[in-house]
Amino acid sequence: MANLLKKAYDATWGKYVFAGMYDKFLAKVEGYGLSEKRAEFLKPAYGRTIELGTGTGLNLPHYPDTVDELILTEPYPHMVAKLEEKTRDYPKRVQLVVAGAERLPYPDGYFDTVAAAMILCTVPDPQPALREIERVLKPGGQYLFLEHVRNKDPRVARKQDIIQKGWYWFGNECHCNRPTVQTLQNSSLEIADLQETKMPGAWEFIEAMVIGRAVRPATTTTKPLTVSAASNGHTHADSGCDC
Repeated sequence: MANLLKKAYDATWGKYVFAGMYDKFLAKVEGYGLSEKRAEFLKPAYGRTIELGTGTGLNLPHYPDTVDELILTEPYPHMVAKLEEKTRDYPKRVQLVVAGAERLPYPDGYFDTVAAAMILCTVPDPQPALREIERVLKPGGQYLFLEHVRNKDPRVARKQDIIQKGWYWFGNECHCNRPTVQTLQNSSLEIADLQETKMPGAWEFIEAMVIGRAVRPATTTTKPLTVSAASNGHTHADSGCDC
């Protein structure tokens, strides 16, 4: 977005609608099962953990006791305000840091786990974010992700391409048609687990979703990819364009 237009957007729609109504927008899909999918994607989390693009904190209730230290990052000021409210009532100690996924204020190899839900669709370019994730992970450390992605059905994918420009504004710069699995496969991280499923109760053009775990290689040995599909999902590779 152009700078002046972005400022106007943030001061109006971004503040009062996107951030202000975010939890209400997602209440339906959370109730239909997205909340359970959050718990599923975070189940492997352990040790020193950082979450990227924490938003309003919808993942907070789902972190397991195996997490020893939890750092929450969020770059969007209006989301930070909402997140601060939730962390006040969170029973465990957390640290809130204002930072984007592309530039984290931590040394190399600092974290056991990096977790993120629906951020690779929103960052301007996923590749710098993935490089930063790899940098801050310990060798053998894990990146847990939950993302909505480009649909495998060509008909729905075309619809995503058509809707994308309007959705970009509605969804605070979200790209609903990104081939995120392909982007992950092309990164230096190794996908260890991948489940292709659907966001329950969502509109068709944003229902395609993946849950998975990637690791920073500890050695040069390539780990096998395990792909599973939920009963309403698919198993073939993510493809398409980022329009």
